[in-house]
Amino acid sequence: MAIKGGHEQRESEPDKPQQDRSQHSGPQRSIVLIRHGTTRWNVEKKYLGHTDIGLLPDAQDELASLREQCRDITWDDVYCSDLLRCRQTLAHITPQVAAQTKFDARLRENDFGLWEGMNYEQLKNNPQYRNWIDHPREVTPPEGETWQVFAGRIDSFLHDHIWSEVTISQRIPHKTIQKTSHQTTQRISYGNSHRTLIVTHGGVIRYMLSRLMDSVEFWDTHVIPGQAIQVDMEKQGEHWLGRRVNFPPVGL
Repeated sequence: MAIKGGHEQRESEPDKPQQDRSQHSGPQRSIVLIRHGTTRWNVEKKYLGHTDIGLLPDAQDELASLREQCRDITWDDVYCSDLLRCRQTLAHITPQVAAQTKFDARLRENDFGLWEGMNYEQLKNNPQYRNWIDHPREVTPPEGETWQVFAGRIDSFLHDHIWSEVTISQRIPHKTIQKTSHQTTQRISYGNSHRTLIVTHGGVIRYMLSRLMDSVEFWDTHVIPGQAIQVDMEKQGEHWLGRRVNFPPVGL
């Protein structure tokens, strides 16, 4: 999702690393949200929603650091937007999870309709566009997706795969060490926390964070292409409480 003019961006800061989550008795989740790498339209600051274009040719170099950070992490669930730029990002950063990945159209970016492929300079004098910037929940891009439909499909995904206790019934073994002939490799796992990877789009990540953490609004988070954001969640009573933590975890 392109950054709209006229709104101040407030970066959400990661919390301090947690101590020992295994002491908690409630269900726990660690969710890593990754925005796809850079496309040509991102460089040109064009609105990119459902238009299905791929990453820039240097994507492998851009995502090399993230690939290294993810190399030794074991994921319980992997979900990915079905659009090409997210599929390519996933293949670059963690190709070993291809067999377990579930592609889900609900993780697509907002559909900007007739404004797809246009930028702020081209649209800034359009009254409907100006109204949409100020009131995105009430105004819809021509032939685009309403806020209610966008939010509804993401809420549906969160209900099915994040908030449901059925999906977190497994318990992951504590941290293990695997030795190879060349070096000692640390295979990361985290006590009884269920680890989920989601590769998706900027607007989807903004919305998810506003739903997963208290006091976080849609515009509070600025997420750049190829960025990973981790949210650790714990169920207390009937509610899930989420907090942003450093990614990769300390010691990786």
